[in-house]
Amino acid sequence: MTAKPTLQMYNFIQDAYDFFNSRLFAGQLPPCLLTLQRDSNVMGYFSSNRWQKGKGDDTIHEIALNPQYFITHRPLELMQTLVHEMVHLWQHEFGKPSHRTYHNKEWADKMESIGLMPSSTGKPGGKRTGQKMSDYPMKNGAFYFQCVAFSKMGYQLPFYDRHAKTESTQVRHNELENLASVLEQVFEEISAETTAMDDSQVVAGLAEPYTEEDRRAEASLMQPFSEQFDIDVAVLSEAQEKEASSKRKTVYRCQSCGDKAWGKPSLDLWCGKCKVPFVKLSDGYDREVETEVI
Repeated sequence: MTAKPTLQMYNFIQDAYDFFNSRLFAGQLPPCLLTLQRDSNVMGYFSSNRWQKGKGDDTIHEIALNPQYFITHRPLELMQTLVHEMVHLWQHEFGKPSHRTYHNKEWADKMESIGLMPSSTGKPGGKRTGQKMSDYPMKNGAFYFQCVAFSKMGYQLPFYDRHAKTESTQVRHNELENLASVLEQVFEEISAETTAMDDSQVVAGLAEPYTEEDRRAEASLMQPFSEQFDIDVAVLSEAQEKEASSKRKTVYRCQSCGDKAWGKPSLDLWCGKCKVPFVKLSDGYDREVETEVI
């Protein structure tokens, strides 16, 4: 049977949702519709009761992930985004969410209980609640070690978006400019602690002793998707710019009658009526080419 890319991509996301629902939420979360959405400002979002089943009263929540951010980030960061939104779903089902987009104390407490420290700055010392919030993994927290367990099972992102946001190294809500350095610090502390353990010790969140296989899985969590796909982000960014430039149009105007034309910047246009050259006015865009359906 021919491989089905849609199923491959969404099975990866669904398997991750099911895994963390079981391991971090005791399987309490209801099924939701997982989607890929290209929102320009976020890496993911939760939308309550977004979908309705037929003509009945049954509604389904949505968790969306933005594939444009995947290639410049790491598997662990993708899992952070998913679980961050799963906590919003948990609060909607079992707690009392505040007004839209606000992250209150109940949400923050739940995040911390599963091993993700909420932070307004994405690093230690940030506020635990607020309008726009990020988070970072807690050392010896359940989230981190369950990510290791998920990685050990061999799950891998099957595809990447060729039009990824290579110009940005930020994640969720464009806040985490220094996330990589924060994660490195956290993981150095985790690695130092786990390396010092003997085989008889059990790490919090794992059912078995921390092994060499766990450490390999841990390393894969920290390897950016760009390296896993053997993609040079700088080359990809340059290719994107060349592709965008090839679609860019320049506005030309006849010096005599004022008629306008659009074309590539390198064109040498003449007016057929007035027999005089067009002059360039400014660069513009062919909207039919540039418009994307989201």
